[in-house]
This record gives sequence, structure tokens and C-alpha cells, in this order.
Amino acid sequence: MRIQKFSAACVAAAVLATAGCGSSDEPEAKSVDGPDPFAVARGETIGEPGTATAEQWQGDGSVPKGQPDMNGDGEVSVGVITSGDTNDGTYYQSTADAVAYAADQYGWKHTVQGLVPLTQAVTAAENLCRQRVDLIVIGDAQLSQAVTAASNPLCKETFFYLQGGYGSPKQDSTFTQSYDVGLDYAYVAGVGMGAYMKANDIEKTGFLAGIAAPFNTTIGKVFKAGVTSQVPDAEVVETYTGDQIDVGKAVEGFNAQVSQGIGAVYPYFGAPTIAVAKKAKESGIPVLGSPKAFCDSSDGDFIGEVVFAPGYYLAPMLDLFADGELELGVTRNWRLGVDPVPAVRACDSAGDGKDAMSQAIEQAQADVNDGKIDLFGLAGVS
Repeated sequence: MRIQKFSAACVAAAVLATAGCGSSDEPEAKSVDGPDPFAVARGETIGEPGTATAEQWQGDGSVPKGQPDMNGDGEVSVGVITSGDTNDGTYYQSTADAVAYAADQYGWKHTVQGLVPLTQAVTAAENLCRQRVDLIVIGDAQLSQAVTAASNPLCKETFFYLQGGYGSPKQDSTFTQSYDVGLDYAYVAGVGMGAYMKANDIEKTGFLAGIAAPFNTTIGKVFKAGVTSQVPDAEVVETYTGDQIDVGKAVEGFNAQVSQGIGAVYPYFGAPTIAVAKKAKESGIPVLGSPKAFCDSSDGDFIGEVVFAPGYYLAPMLDLFADGELELGVTRNWRLGVDPVPAVRACDSAGDGKDAMSQAIEQAQADVNDGKIDLFGLAGVS
């Protein structure tokens, strides 16, 4: 399959990799006990692209010989490195869970290394190559330097996959990457929250995140713009705890927001999300949950979910790898409102506000995909 090359309009879109070359040696999937935690991500497209929607695939790639047994040793092994805690219950764990699920399904071996220092990214990848893994999953963009190990002769029989490359490093033939546009779902999440607030006469909501750095503050700004698009006089209380993983600080920040009179909250975290949701439930505060699917969770009163954890993007790619169809040297854009994930959805527990949320979310997604919303302007980075 020939993939379209990068275009300027897609610099801020999303990136991953797969392909369409069939294999006569496809592995037989095993039955796996329990429901598929990533089933939502394996479906077909859910909507039509808009005039400003990025292409689904970008780059000219090819399927390496022998995939998935890249080194021909008779077994398939996958190695994961990530900068975060793979037991966080949400963001980083999703990658480990996706690999574990695929390994169970297809009879692969796998190893996971979390909390890898940024300065050790390349070394960690090279060490996996020494272990003769067939696929290296680089779980987050902070470790993107690890893809340079793909040029090491030691790694010549290893497929490199980078989650969330953000266009850096520049795509080449040595790796495949995925990408989504965080500002898209930040805005639509805000619209959904605003619609819920409007339906329930809530005037103030909270946005709670970790470090006050652009990767959080731009999301906060765009979320606020989404809220006020529905409730112009709404107040969004933004709190940055200074730590991405400290549960205590997150709960402390939430308590401070409650004292300021918030009527709903969007915790934009990994591990602290669940702790905040539980505390919010005690306080009777509805929660917009992220980064995984939360509508069926009893950890909080979830009125909606914003699904963008990397495991959801990785799971379908592992299926392609198993089938010998994952192209090397391409990027995969995951488009809100077009692909199954990322996703912003209202939960049944939103009650009377569910329909209003769903309608507002659908319209906002269409507006984003048609380029009607200047997201980078709203984020202050245009």
C-alpha cells in the first residue's frame, strides 16, 4: 500500500504505523479470558473526514521480511520502554496492558521496562536488541531519541515503533510512529463539559493537571475555550499541582477547587485521575475522566470520558504486526471523530445531560475537522 507523504497541514496531526500487505503465514489468535480492554480501538472509522482532517496514513513504507518473527529465530518477542510508571492504572499502563494482551493472544514473549530515564533511552533500546526482540515499543515521545538505535547494526532485525512522536524525530524508513492532536480532544472535552454544565445549571468547573508546562497549560486553555463556547460566563478553575504522578498533591488540588465552589472537574492526569475521581465521588462532584475509558468504572461519578491513552493506539498496530502487515517508515494519524480513538463520549451517568453532551460533542468534532476552530490560536501558540 502506498501512503501519502507528509503535508504541511498535518504537522500537528497524529502518527503511528501500519500497512496493507497480506501474509500467508498469519498467526492463529488464541482465546483470551475476559473482555478485550481495547476493543473500542479495533473498529472501523466512525465518521467522515472534514476538509481539514489529516490523512490517516503518511509516508512511504514497506513491510519487513519475516514479520512478525523479524529475526527468524522461531519465536516472537516484544520489548517495551516507557518513561512513566507502567502500574499507574491509566496512561502508561495502557501500553504495557496492550502488549501483554497481544502476547497472550498470539503466544508471544514480552518484556516491559518503565521509568526509563530520558538519558538512557537509546541504551535501553539497544539492550532490547541484544535480547533479540522482534519489536521495540517506545511508549512515549519523551523517549523518542531511542529510535536512533534503529540504525545500529545490533538492531537491524528489530522493528521500532514510537508512540506519540509529535513529528520529532522526522519520519524516516527506520521506524514507525503514531500521533494524535491533543488540542482536538481538549476542545471537544471542554464543549462536552460545557454542555453538561448548561444542562445542570453549573457555573464553575475545575481543570486539574500536573506540571505547569505547555503540554498541560495549552490543554487547559483550549479546554476552557470549549467550556465557554457553551456557557460564556462559566468559570474554569485551573490548578497545576507541579507533579504529574503525585496522588497526594492531586487530591489536595482538587480539595482546593471544591473550596472554590466547582460543580464538576476534569482531572488531566495519569495515575492521580483515579484518586481524584474517588475523592470527587465522596464530594458529589461529577467527573470527566481521562485518558482511558471510564464510563463503566465505579471509581467515580463519570459523566464522560476522553480516551487517548497510548495502548488504544498500539493495540490495532500489534494486530497488524501479528498478521505481517505493519509497515515500517510510516506514521499513523489518529483523528478525533473519524477513527475509533481518540474519543470524547458522554456516559449514561450524565443523566439528563447526556443527550446535550453528545450533540455538542458531535458538532464540535465536525467543526474541528472542518478547520472552523483555531485550536492553536486558542492555545496561544499560533
